[in-house]
Amino acid sequence: MIYPSALRVETGLVCQLRCPLCPTTRNENLEVLGRGIMKFENFKRLLDQNPQIKTIELANFGEVLLNKDLPQILQYAHDKGVTTTIDEGTNMNTASDEVLEALVKYQTLVVRCAIDGITQKAYEQYWVGGNLRNVIQNIQKLNEFKEKYGSEKPRLIFQFVIFGHNEHQIEAAIRLSKILKMELFFKLNFYTNALKVVDRERVRQYVGAADRDEYLEESGKHYKRHQCYEMWNRPQINWDGKLVGCSRNFWGTYAENVFEGSLEDHLNNERIESARETLMGRQPARPDMPCLKCGVYQSMVQTGHWITPEEIQENALTLQEWLPA
Repeated sequence: MIYPSALRVETGLVCQLRCPLCPTTRNENLEVLGRGIMKFENFKRLLDQNPQIKTIELANFGEVLLNKDLPQILQYAHDKGVTTTIDEGTNMNTASDEVLEALVKYQTLVVRCAIDGITQKAYEQYWVGGNLRNVIQNIQKLNEFKEKYGSEKPRLIFQFVIFGHNEHQIEAAIRLSKILKMELFFKLNFYTNALKVVDRERVRQYVGAADRDEYLEESGKHYKRHQCYEMWNRPQINWDGKLVGCSRNFWGTYAENVFEGSLEDHLNNERIESARETLMGRQPARPDMPCLKCGVYQSMVQTGHWITPEEIQENALTLQEWLPA
């Protein structure tokens, strides 16, 4: 049985950009997850019916800042004593002053901004339809609101996915992140064979591995293995109430509408409990288990490195340290 104090919700599975490797651009998640915006009324119901929830991530496959109810969502969570995060990320291309101020005023803990290039030419090669100038201006406005309110929140993270077309801008990204008062985070490309890096040794210096295949070979674990911990510690809910378990899953659901009925019952139903047992190597996978289509699970099958109780507990403790009590 799980009864987590943290959740992940998709507040908006829509996006104005067309990034070539994104499941949303490629419509890979359309059949199961659909497209839409989480309504404030459903968000409110989720918190009202589950007072144990103390932290909630608001982003996943879509662009969170496009939800016009976001200021209201942030305010309600803040008034209920629930910490909000946008750690999954935002492209920060479209953001009203109202939204930016709300992120500060209602003390969102962290906002991760995806900025994979420090020139428009490099940036738009992946963030198709995006405007780097808009991104920088919105971050500057966010910093102005932080100064206005005398707030250290939200923490601003500059996420730079290293591709072949931007690897020469790594040092420039370091400088820009300092100018924008952001923490810099380098990340490996999702697809090893697409937009792949050229200077592999240089990338290793900053990330520890040149690509995700190399990371798996050296560590014996998938680069995104931590997403599996969400099945226990921070379950993912789609914008329409579907329970998908983790932020990587777009192949199937574990419940159709958690806005109705008991969240505790949904989070502990037979299907998702079976998936957890399989991820720990305790039982064979059911034929309808979404994880069967996931590269993280497939790497576990190949290596025999199943999720352990110690990993789950360590992740839970890390969340407690990172997030307010």
